[in-house]
Order: sequence, then structure tokens, then C-alpha cells
Amino acid sequence: MISWLNGLKIEIWENGTRKGVLISCSGVGYEVQLLSRSLQLLNTSKELILWVHEVHREDGSQLIGFLNKLERDLFRKLISVSGVGPQLAISLLEKNPAEQLISAITKKKIAQLTSCPGVGKKTAERLVIELQNKLSDLIGSSLKKTNNHLELEYETNVADEVRSTLLNLDYKNSEIEKAFLEFETSSKSIRSKAQESFEVSKGLDFETLLKETLIRINTESG
Repeated sequence: MISWLNGLKIEIWENGTRKGVLISCSGVGYEVQLLSRSLQLLNTSKELILWVHEVHREDGSQLIGFLNKLERDLFRKLISVSGVGPQLAISLLEKNPAEQLISAITKKKIAQLTSCPGVGKKTAERLVIELQNKLSDLIGSSLKKTNNHLELEYETNVADEVRSTLLNLDYKNSEIEKAFLEFETSSKSIRSKAQESFEVSKGLDFETLLKETLIRINTESG
């Protein structure tokens, strides 16, 4: 099973509502479907790193790619639910960033889940029932209390996923690390809730760290 690809972007393709890239890896071209927001980030990128899930069908196989491992792993959890196929799982991830979707499922936010096209009340309830207690391993960030204040501690994936995404966009590792340091230094006070509730603290989730890192890189280069 293909789970990770590193190669050069050949072209962006579109087939109905499905969009993706053709990526060349060691002389072989792979057609990979991506989230729309991922495509927007990859417009200027040449070399890509994608976390991939391979879907096997009667008429062949399909590759679905993600810019970070968290989204790929959450996608796999979603399609394990009865009645949730690959395209519905993609629709859920298009509507909600991974951290927000995890929060919606673990907190039983049925209305938020049914706001996604194609997700009815019964499907939303199945997502909650089947996944509510199976998503704890996807959250890799935590807070560490030291010297009477809270410091950012990136325990596994968040900083690594942001770094991988920015390297895909042709940013240098040195400027990424500098932006990380500036962001951590500026985050003097972080309000958090219990991690068992899966309410991701401001500054710890992928979307926020990516945005804040880009702001600091672009400010420095400008």
C-alpha cells in the first residue's frame, strides 16, 4: 500500500468535483486527489511531500493525498465508519480543519457535522458513536507548565507537519525554525482547556501554527 510520496509536481488536474495533482516519483507518475485548500497552498510548489491513502475499487485503485499526517490518519478513521466513503470523508475534511472535526466528533456536535454536504443526522450520530473514543491518538500537542507560565511544547506532529508543508512550498528550513522560535517567544500566555476534551489550544493546532509561521516568514522577507 502506498502511504507517502515525495516527488515533483507535473500538473494539477480536475475531474468533476475531484481535484488533485500528478506527481512524478522516480520516473513514475501518480495521480493523487487532494483537498481543495491543499491545492491552493501548492500552486507555487514544485517538489511535493504527500501523506497518502490508497483506495482499492473494482475498477482499479485511487490515491488520496494530504499535506500532513494528521489529516491522512483522521481520513482513515472516518472511512472506517459504516456509511462513510472516501468522498464523504473528504467532504468532512473540506468543511472542517482536522482539529475542529475531531472536536466536533468527540463533543457530539451533531449540528456541526450535519452542516457538511452529504452528512445526515444518522451519519453524524454514527461518526460520534463509532469514533468518539478512538481519536485520542491523533492529538500530539500538549501544554507544559513551567516557571508559573505555560510554554508551548510540540510533542510530535504539529510542528513537524507545518514544517513539512512549508518545505513543500519551497521555504527554507532555517527561516521556518526562526519563525517557530519567534512564535513561541511571543506566546507568553496560552489559555487551554483539558486535553481530554480535545479542545485544541490557540497556537497549538496545525492551521494556527501554519498561519502564524507564514506571517513571521513573510514579515522577515519583506
